[in-house]
Parts: sequence; structure tokens; C-alpha cells
Amino acid sequence: MPASNRTRYDIYADVISVLQFYSEAGISQIARRANLPIDRAKGIIHFMLSRGLMIKNENPKKRPAVIYSCTTRGFQYLEMYKQLSHMVVEITEDEMEFESEFKIEGI
Repeated sequence: MPASNRTRYDIYADVISVLQFYSEAGISQIARRANLPIDRAKGIIHFMLSRGLMIKNENPKKRPAVIYSCTTRGFQYLEMYKQLSHMVVEITEDEMEFESEFKIEGI
């Protein structure tokens, strides 16, 4: 999905998808895979942490020292997001078919 057309909900889903694929990741990996600048990724991760969509694990002996993983609530968000975006695509396609059937020529 092009970065310029993403909503914040699309970005949350992209971040959770990264964590789903890698099971845990550092901020650099999340930012790179979700196509975000680091400073924006930090803000989004902070928001998602505050909402319980992901958790932060610290281990100063490992690199990266801080890694993030997705919670059950985060996975639930991703599933609902996928279902809703599928429904929106179906509705949009139905509207396009409806408009083409009743389009008045010359307008």
C-alpha cells in the first residue's frame, strides 16, 4: 500500500503485521518493514503500547536492547482490520457497479 494513502489504522495494521511475521522486532526493523521514518515509528509504537496492542521487552545484554512483540489484543485488531477492509472493498465494488448501471449519458 502506498505510504501517502495510508490512514493511521493502516499503519497500525502494518506494524502488527511486521510483529506477526517476525514475532518480535526492534524499532529499526519495525520502521523499515512498515515503511515509516524512525521518529514516526516511535510515536506510533508509544501509542500502540499505551493501548495494549503490543508490549515492550528490555534486555540490555542483547542487541537490540529493546524489542517489541504483539499482544492478543493486537492480533485481534489485525483480524478485525482485515475483515473491515475486505467489507469496504466489496461495498466500493458494488457502488461502482450500481453507478455504471444507472449512469445517464451526457452528464
